[in-house]
Order: sequence, then C-alpha cells, then structure tokens
Amino acid sequence: MSMDEEFSLDDHARLALDVAKHAALANGDSRCGTEYLLYGLVATARGELTELIELFALNTLRIDRAIERLIEQRPGTLGSFADPRLTERAVAALQTPRIDSNGPTGTFELLHGLLVDDASGACAVLKDLGVQPDEARRLVAYGIRHLTKEEIDDLLTTLDRRTTTHYAWWGPDPSGRIEAIRAPGVIPLHVASSDSARVELTAFGSDTFGFGFTLTMRSLRTWVLPPVFAPEEALVPGQGAQYNDGPDFFLLQITLPDGTVLDNRAIFERFDSNQPSSARLISLGQRDEHVNINDRRQPKQHIVTGDWWVWPKPLPGTVQVRVDWPAESVSGVTTFDASLLQANVQQASGGQPGQPGAGA
Repeated sequence: MSMDEEFSLDDHARLALDVAKHAALANGDSRCGTEYLLYGLVATARGELTELIELFALNTLRIDRAIERLIEQRPGTLGSFADPRLTERAVAALQTPRIDSNGPTGTFELLHGLLVDDASGACAVLKDLGVQPDEARRLVAYGIRHLTKEEIDDLLTTLDRRTTTHYAWWGPDPSGRIEAIRAPGVIPLHVASSDSARVELTAFGSDTFGFGFTLTMRSLRTWVLPPVFAPEEALVPGQGAQYNDGPDFFLLQITLPDGTVLDNRAIFERFDSNQPSSARLISLGQRDEHVNINDRRQPKQHIVTGDWWVWPKPLPGTVQVRVDWPAESVSGVTTFDASLLQANVQQASGGQPGQPGAGA
C-alpha cells in the first residue's frame, strides 16, 4: 500500500496532494513540503476556499515565485527527479482530522494543518507574499467548522479588510485622493508616432507618494502585432523566472530628474507591504478596444490604453518618457517638467514640456 493510500482525504484534498507532488517534481525538489501543498490547494481551489484565497490575493504564479525564493535557501534538496518525499510537516497536515470526526480530511482541514507551525514552508511562503499566518489561521479556523455558504459569505464580508490593512507601497494613499492634473495645451502630450500608430500621454494624476499616467496607443492602420506591456515570462524549475522581449513588446522607459531609469522589463511584486529601497514603475492595468469609424476608407480603429504608477514622486526637474515598439516602427522621446505633478497644479510651471523625439 502506498503512503498516499494511508491518508483519509476527500477527492478535492487528494487532487491538491497530486498537484503538490507534481509541482515539487517539476522543480527538481526531492522533498514535497507544506509549501507545495499550499500550491496544490490554491491551484485546485473551488467554492468557499476560492473566496478565502482571493481575499489574500493568492494565485499559483505568486506562490511559485515564493517557493523558488524559498528553495534558493536550501539548494541541497534540488536536482532530484524521483518521486518527491513528503516532509514530516506535510504528513502531519495530510492527517488533520475533521472537528466532527465525520468524514475524510478536506481542503480546509489540510490548509489548517499547513498553518499550525510558524516554521513551516507554507507559512514562510505566506509571509513572503505579505500575508500574516495568524490572520489566515483565524479564517481557516472558521472554515474547518464547515459553515453554510451564507455563514461563510457573512464571515468573509465582516473580516475583509483589503481597503485598510492591506495597503501596499506601490499604490496611492488609500485614505487620500489622486489629484487629476489638467494642463490645457500640454495634455494630451504626444510621445511618438509612425505610419501605423500614435502614442500619447492622455492623463496625469499624483498624490504625496507618487504619480500616475495613462498611455494611449491608437492605430492609424491595421496593426500586425498589438502591443505587449509585460515581457513573456518563462518559469524554469530551480532557476526562477526568465523574460523574453519580442517585436510586439512595447518598451516604456521613464528617466527621473535624478537620473534614475525605470522601464517595464522589470516585474515587481505589487502586494509587498515593505517599502522598496529604489524607485518603481508599476503597470496598473490596460484596456483594449476596437472602435468603428464611420468611414469605409479606414479600418476599425484599435485603441490600447495602459495605466501606470511611478513611486516615489520625483524631485524637481525634467522627466523623460521614451517608448519603443519594433512591431510598428514606433520610437520616440518626450519630456515634461516634474512641477506638473504637484497636487492642484493646473499647468506646468517653469516652462512647457519638451518636444517629442522623432518617430522612427
């Protein structure tokens, strides 16, 4: 009889165990610890467990990255392609009984068992992702009582504090507001163009922490390859994420007055509550739309809009914005005065934004 058969698991918990062992095997890890069981639970979550996972902004990609950082600290376990061995903590978690002793171990019992020991790999992963294990334990403790869906919904609504305690360094002040910047004759600000596309900065906003802007790409004829704002990511077991830039990659580069250069090649963890030691450029999302133009001589217009946030607010001086989009031969540079970013400033002081560079 295999070790798996010794555990009394329901179908969902057994599926999570299978996924966990495959994740450990893919990483070349000789041991399958609680961190992999956490990965398996998140990857196979359904029902109320899904709501709990979303409450803490967890997903398989974030957990996989955290596991990679964790195993870098114990490289001696890597390099094995045999069936990963369950650790003692993992075995104990898989044997977590139901409170009512009525039925096999389910996903909430398994998650409860993963969080019992602060020194477990699962707790280390949660801490790395900005989740306090004590907070997760409180919610899971209710889950193992197998409340009704209505009771779970009420509980999650009561305990959801994402708008207060889940403040991340990269975002605007949650208790404040972003001041929209209106500067007639300055915004929209042309950045670059070619025969097929025009790129503009169409909105600015700032608060005491940093500033945000909206970048709009508008098609002048049908695009061969729409823009991609994040480089293609490939997860290599045991080596972390690697990124590839293709011709469709839209490079956005910001040069701050102190000479700091930021670009969207770097992927940063947005949910880290620790303030970083250097400046950051963060993508806040994008919108993709097709607009019908009442002109048969022109194709449907393709508009891609991206929102970005820069932390911290720059010192006085000139901010440079550069874009490069090889697929549509778009390349250009423009500048604006950082005084434009001060709250309640209606127009740039100390001069107008610089002229955009010539499009390629």
